[in-house]
Amino acid sequence: MNFRLPRLQNLRCSAASGRVVGPDQIDWSQIWNPGPVRVFTDEELRRAAQDGPSRTLVVSVLINIALIAWVVLQVAPAPLTAVLTGLMAGGSVSVLALARRLWSRPERRLLTRFNFALMGVGFVLGLALALAPRWADPTQERWVFGTVWLMAVSSSLGLWFLAVYRSEQVAGRLREQAERERAVEMARQLAAAQIQPHFLFNSLASLQHWVQAKDDRAAPMLDALTAFLRATLPLFNQARLRLGDEAEAARRYLQVMQLRLGERLRFSIEIDPAAAELQVPPGLLLTLVENAVEHGVQASLHGAEVLVQARQEAGGTVLTVHDTGPGLAPGAAEGVGLGNSRARLAQAYGQQAALHLLSGDAGGCTARVVLPAHASPAS
Repeated sequence: MNFRLPRLQNLRCSAASGRVVGPDQIDWSQIWNPGPVRVFTDEELRRAAQDGPSRTLVVSVLINIALIAWVVLQVAPAPLTAVLTGLMAGGSVSVLALARRLWSRPERRLLTRFNFALMGVGFVLGLALALAPRWADPTQERWVFGTVWLMAVSSSLGLWFLAVYRSEQVAGRLREQAERERAVEMARQLAAAQIQPHFLFNSLASLQHWVQAKDDRAAPMLDALTAFLRATLPLFNQARLRLGDEAEAARRYLQVMQLRLGERLRFSIEIDPAAAELQVPPGLLLTLVENAVEHGVQASLHGAEVLVQARQEAGGTVLTVHDTGPGLAPGAAEGVGLGNSRARLAQAYGQQAALHLLSGDAGGCTARVVLPAHASPAS
């Protein structure tokens, strides 16, 4: 089972420093430079950020802007109606334009530019009032400053929320797409891995030779190979499979290999009736059995025995595949086949399942899978 799946890392990058920030760390740059830290590539945005804001969101924003403007104009002095209307209209148009830009590309640097622009506007307005004190009486001055302050704070908070929300939405879509792509790739690799070309070719070559030689093993080989192919068909089109059906596919595989290897391969399968009804990711058990035959039986000059067991315990179900071969080779615990099996368990059960590879002092290797009590993979 020589294929690799990408590892999922719960890390994020601080856009301000370029350093990696873990889930248990604090990104202090959020204090002085708030906003989404992830910077999406053009390809990521093309894949997950092509849609516009929903009509519900647009209408809600416009209604809130109109309501705030109406309340301000109702309580503001009459001489300032035109001035405040112009300020709020111009500010709203500018903020909505930036909001549209943030929706298509939710980046913190755009928020930073907006905040600097707000500070510039405040500085210019304050300077103008300071240089022309007769421009307005104190009451009107307070109203103008108050309106500008209200618009600045509400716009900054609203745009921050929009950028963070949109960034999380795009990131979530990318994660979903990645999960679907991994599922499709996993299914493709599973189909190729469960009926490996060399396994079929070697089995068919043995069958052809025995038929030509009129060997008595030809008929049992044909029956075993046919039964194996029939037993593995459900693995290709189901998201989950009964452990009992999975064990039957493993049994058929071992029967074929036993005919080929003769006395070098001995096996037994013991599945508790209750454990047989549990749902498991298709191909999980068969993968472990294939690895046991390849690295345990075929690697041993005198062969080995493969023992498959599934039993229910207090914390769930324990599935073991043990071989009496030469033992665990150096680095085998981090092999790509084992990594793939762990990835499939994580996709199905999260952190509730575990897979361990154990090597005995006197040889032999045991693959131990712990499944949760419910053993029903999430779709």
